[in-house]
Amino acid sequence: TMGAWGYNYFENDAALDYMADIETTDDPVDMVEDIFAEALHGEYLDSDTGNAVVVAAAYVDRQMHGTSYSASGSEEILDIDTFFERNPGVNFAPFRAKAVQALRKVIGEGSELLEEWTKNGTNAPHWRKSIEDLIARLDEGRAHLRIV
Repeated sequence: TMGAWGYNYFENDAALDYMADIETTDDPVDMVEDIFAEALHGEYLDSDTGNAVVVAAAYVDRQMHGTSYSASGSEEILDIDTFFERNPGVNFAPFRAKAVQALRKVIGEGSELLEEWTKNGTNAPHWRKSIEDLIARLDEGRAHLRIV
């Protein structure tokens, strides 16, 4: 069977697996910190790490901006959208800058995920735009932090 694969952040198996890992780990902060560190280390970024970066960054975005990731009108609510209610002690906000750097690497040279999407062709621009939108949301977060 074809794995779940779409250009929304949670429409592929690797992303769903990583979300499940964040949900089940004893230390989600450590795990998210590790994935950004792994992504920023070295030239080449494999697609599983790339997908994990996108998911981890989406968690940062959810916490900082309350962005909803479940499909609107869908009965199914993704775990990310209830994570912070269930885990009030978890703070991913300090990883905002690293998330932005790692996401830039996901759409940069040496990204296996970018290669895969480029081969796929038709949806590649949508996918890239979705990553750029996430970068923009996280990058503009700096302005809010100064006010606090």
